[in-house]
Amino acid sequence: MSRAVWHRALLPRCWFLLLLCPWPGGSHPQCLDYKPPFQPLEPLVFCKEYSKFGCCDVEKDDQISQRYYQIMDYFDYSGYLTCGKYIHSILCQECSPYSAHLYDAEDAHTPMRELPGLCGDYCGDFWHQCRYVLSLLTESEAAIGIEDDRERFCAFLELKDPHYCYPNVLASAELNANLGTVRADPEGCLQLCLQEVANGLRNPVAMVHARDGTHRFFVAEQLGYVWAYLANGSRVDRPFLNLTRAVLTSPWAGDERGFLCMALHPRFASVRKAYVYYSVAVKKEERIRVSEFTLSASDVNMLDHSSERTLLEVVEPASNHNGGQLLFGHDGYLYIFIEQATGAGVETLP
Repeated sequence: MSRAVWHRALLPRCWFLLLLCPWPGGSHPQCLDYKPPFQPLEPLVFCKEYSKFGCCDVEKDDQISQRYYQIMDYFDYSGYLTCGKYIHSILCQECSPYSAHLYDAEDAHTPMRELPGLCGDYCGDFWHQCRYVLSLLTESEAAIGIEDDRERFCAFLELKDPHYCYPNVLASAELNANLGTVRADPEGCLQLCLQEVANGLRNPVAMVHARDGTHRFFVAEQLGYVWAYLANGSRVDRPFLNLTRAVLTSPWAGDERGFLCMALHPRFASVRKAYVYYSVAVKKEERIRVSEFTLSASDVNMLDHSSERTLLEVVEPASNHNGGQLLFGHDGYLYIFIEQATGAGVETLP
């Protein structure tokens, strides 16, 4: 196995949507949850402009719609006509395929914006027409008392990148060409941009992003270590998880047994649980084990090793039939793949 870990810099965790490099500034379509944009299963009703490709399903679209009408209850008919279009457009940018850029979600050194970044001219028009709606759109302390000052108002809302600010991002032919399609070179080969994010590892088998706003990611080694990497790329000295004493491995280079995968709870930022899949020997019987761990109360870069709760054990005697993928589906189930995709088990989370 490779000693370095690479991630797909274009669209992580997705094979059906690939785009060619280069993009301006190395950027790419990405949603606020760090997942790739998609085509909703059903057309959106409120943010219709993102029905073919974007970051919202019908449930999210309905949530945005409800927020819009709650805000519009403060307006009379003339205010509705004047400001409704601005509020609609601003709220719907959560559905944009470039929402991660509009909200600065990709920049590990800045907090994610509460509102999408606007272009300067558009912000000036918004200020002139509807400046006092800002208090209805955000509760940020930085927005208090700036409605009457255009310079401060737009300093708060403006995104300086002319490519990705709203509405310029919609008008860019370069950014919007072939969104949602697979592109290949003349020989039919799909092309990816790769970036090295970790090295010096021994048999890395899994890489998981925290998706909790910290921009951390975790890399698992077959021997049973899981390492935490911070937003600046540095590795935390102590392992996020150390199961080397429990994991079943051998000196044989082709042995597939060992630590196989890890998945974080879909709401890891609040639920703070991780799920791991590894080989183990129980009374001389070889098994695979899926366990739940809870994040340490005193160290966010370490799991509480005493919190292990076994969810599933299956007899697995073959050293060359250990394909251990863990995935959470949109239905909330944890999917456990056993052997060479010949079977799957499902555990419902509490």
